[in-house]
Amino acid sequence: MPGRIVWLASFLKSGNTWVRLLLANLCSDEALPVPINEISLQQGDIVNRLSFDEQVLLDSSLLLPREIDELMPGIVGGIAAQAGSDIYIKIHDAYRHLDDGKPIVGSGYRGAALYMIRDPRDVAVSSSFHCGIGIDRAIDSMNSRHCMLGGWRRRFSRQIPQEQRDWSSHVESWVDQNDLPVHVVRYEDLHEDPVANFRKIVRFLGLNFSDEKIRHAIRCSEFSNLQRQEQESGFCERTPESSAPFFRSGRVGGWQEILSEAQQEAIVQKHRRVMERFGYL
Repeated sequence: MPGRIVWLASFLKSGNTWVRLLLANLCSDEALPVPINEISLQQGDIVNRLSFDEQVLLDSSLLLPREIDELMPGIVGGIAAQAGSDIYIKIHDAYRHLDDGKPIVGSGYRGAALYMIRDPRDVAVSSSFHCGIGIDRAIDSMNSRHCMLGGWRRRFSRQIPQEQRDWSSHVESWVDQNDLPVHVVRYEDLHEDPVANFRKIVRFLGLNFSDEKIRHAIRCSEFSNLQRQEQESGFCERTPESSAPFFRSGRVGGWQEILSEAQQEAIVQKHRRVMERFGYL
């Protein structure tokens, strides 16, 4: 039986990389932690511009975001057709359908999705450091229906454009879609009880690993270890604009010490309904 495509979906700075490392360490046969720059999952890369251009034989810098989106299902279909085992693909795009009704992530293959969600107030703080921008600008971005990563105006960005939309729209686009089975992972729950909540992920994916192996993967992926690795060798996913290490703190509730009352209100006013739905208010 061919492998599945497992989408590791999240809004920016919501724990996606942590979950990837947990899975990589779970699937590794090595006793030592997987190097953060060599995440050893069988992955498909759908946002790297050079990889995209090689697959479609076009220069993506000449294409509009809509035209790039229309090519994406074909790329995913090609990845799925060659999947001999499960392939894990990181994605920050909102889940959406093209004009012809096809999902941007394609269809007709075995698939599943892990959706990582995090308190948007902590997302705003983390995004500010990651992108090297002020808090207010980070909040404006996550509150905007037109929030993009990559950005088609930066045609020589190393990534193709990714349409995130605002935080609430992104969350609901993935958790309420009916095309793929989805398991929602709250960053805060995984942080508080990593064994129980990572076990739920493993069971959802139908993976056969012992609790001992699950605990080993968690130890290998502890934040202090990730910080040490980044300090020693850097991290390839840290952006040049970043004003802090990629693995900066990983704290829950750090927003309380950083956001002003006005900044908190700007987030809550925009996202109250979805924040209440997932226990953030």
